Amino acid sequence: MNSSALPAIALVQMEVRPGRPDLNAARMLDLIAQAREAGAEVVVFSELCLSGYLIGDLWEVDALVEDYAGYSEEIRRASQGLVVLFGNVVVDPSRIGEDGRQRKYNAVCVCADGCYVDRPGLPAGLPAGIQPKTLHPNYRFFDDDRHFYSLRKLAGARGRPVYDWMVPFEVPTRDGGRFRFGVQLCEDIWCQDYCYGQEVLDTLRIYHQRGAQAVFNLSASPWTWQKGDKRNRVVREILSRSPLPFFYINQIGAQNNGKNIIVFDGDTTAYAPDGGIRQRARPWEEQVLLTRRPQAPAPAQDEVEAVYGAILTGLRHLDHIRGGENKFLVALSGGIDSSVVACLLVRAFGPERVFALNMPTRFNAAVTQDNARHLSQVLGIDYLSLPIQGLYEEVATQIKAAEFSRGPGDYTRLVDENIQARIRFSDILAGMAAKYGLLFTNNGNKTEVALGYCTLYGDVAGAVAPIADLYKVQVFTLARYLNEEVFGAEVIPENILSGATVPSAELSEAQDVTKGLGDPIKYGYHDALLRQLIEYRHHPADVLQWFLDGVLFERLGWRDEERFREYFPTPAAWVEDLEWVERQLRISYFKRIQAPPIIVLSKRAFGFDLRETQTPGYVIRRYGELKTQVLKAEDWR
Repeated sequence: MNSSALPAIALVQMEVRPGRPDLNAARMLDLIAQAREAGAEVVVFSELCLSGYLIGDLWEVDALVEDYAGYSEEIRRASQGLVVLFGNVVVDPSRIGEDGRQRKYNAVCVCADGCYVDRPGLPAGLPAGIQPKTLHPNYRFFDDDRHFYSLRKLAGARGRPVYDWMVPFEVPTRDGGRFRFGVQLCEDIWCQDYCYGQEVLDTLRIYHQRGAQAVFNLSASPWTWQKGDKRNRVVREILSRSPLPFFYINQIGAQNNGKNIIVFDGDTTAYAPDGGIRQRARPWEEQVLLTRRPQAPAPAQDEVEAVYGAILTGLRHLDHIRGGENKFLVALSGGIDSSVVACLLVRAFGPERVFALNMPTRFNAAVTQDNARHLSQVLGIDYLSLPIQGLYEEVATQIKAAEFSRGPGDYTRLVDENIQARIRFSDILAGMAAKYGLLFTNNGNKTEVALGYCTLYGDVAGAVAPIADLYKVQVFTLARYLNEEVFGAEVIPENILSGATVPSAELSEAQDVTKGLGDPIKYGYHDALLRQLIEYRHHPADVLQWFLDGVLFERLGWRDEERFREYFPTPAAWVEDLEWVERQLRISYFKRIQAPPIIVLSKRAFGFDLRETQTPGYVIRRYGELKTQVLKAEDWR
């Protein structure tokens, strides 16, 4: 059916506030009123838009769940003169779910003229106007099967084909006609990953066969870079077999699972029957997309622009969690990471809610202290320099002199460096945050977090880790974007961006930035290597094989061969570094699991997205064979 022949539809891209159905219901009522005034006949919201999607094991608290489910009645009453589709939890207290508690469905609710829409011919057992989610994701941070009963399970328990429940809804239209449509929930769109018998479990195809004039997919689909592109490809492929208007409705805002803050960009889209994009909402903001008011689709964002929007959305989630306007404290060292975090905080909350603290010792160069002072002045944030040299010397003296009866121990440079990091964060920063009622940030990036280049109970601390899912090279890209596109001025000093001041923890004379002495990490190469090990789950043996096949740089997506040769003059040096990276990634898990919540920006973030475990070192047999071949390589250069 041609999209222009459909009733007037309002696709509502709303910010969903997890765990606050009262706020969500009130906002939905406002938006329903706006859609009604704009002439809409059908108003569509996103998945679990009343309760929120990611609320962890609060789904096991019956009193909460029953309360969430009860808010559907408010939306039903508001559907007078309209058709309203929305996602909410539906409870069946007469049956048991997978968790041993009352059965819960993650469902689409369909109301019209103040009533739930009944579907004659639907198998008995579900309330009127209800369509449960068919496909439950069981990867990354998704736990649908842990809490909800899927339509696929319901069909299996009844001994009936799942397609028996794919009965289109039918409602009257204002012009005297009838509108038949199908509904899906989020994962149902990714049906190519699921089998039913010997075929793909494609519910859209069944709706098409049964005369649906359109299909609505209500989603709570978290943002990661290029996920929208993949969804567009999937939709085009599905519609090539079953052409009909298709509407994807997503939410915005952020939700969390304790260890990760997951962000939603919206990207609500109206697709033509051939899969072409007719309309697309603006990302990261609320919008009511009206199908009878054609407008050019919002332009797609590039990666750094989308990352910027995602981090701001994740940061603002802290206000929702704590129920008010927070104020933030950042340990501003004058390096790239803390500078970027300070800029992001100012853009998210305004300068009046951001404070900066510089805590130098004799190892901190004048140039980095000047950087911190300059950045604070330009941003207009409250800045304080609080030297810790005396406190550091006192603690260091105590530790050096203290001995157990079994021996003097070994006061190494690393011990000395970590004392400074712990004084800064566990004592000074935490103390000042408590004194002023502030939240302080963790400024670590993904490269350093992965390699354990951080101090437990030192800089592994804070209320949120805004850039811990960005590799160091991405942090530099974001810094340039902030200067050039966001502020339009040199806010982050050029000496940092140009590399004149090298990245450095400045914790010893061996990290003297005035002499070009910085971190022991091979930025660029290590970023690319870690991405393959973390996000794409490759093994070091795969990396050796890429080298032997002559495709190493292509697979890494990093082609600085000249720098590679500088880093690794021999095959042995390269293999030694590869094994060091693998070891650091493995043994640093205990730091990551104690780290603050990370805003998810990649295909696999540390926290509860990447579910790590502590394991002993183990060398797979294939690795030893490949290593021998690499070490014998004659044409290394």
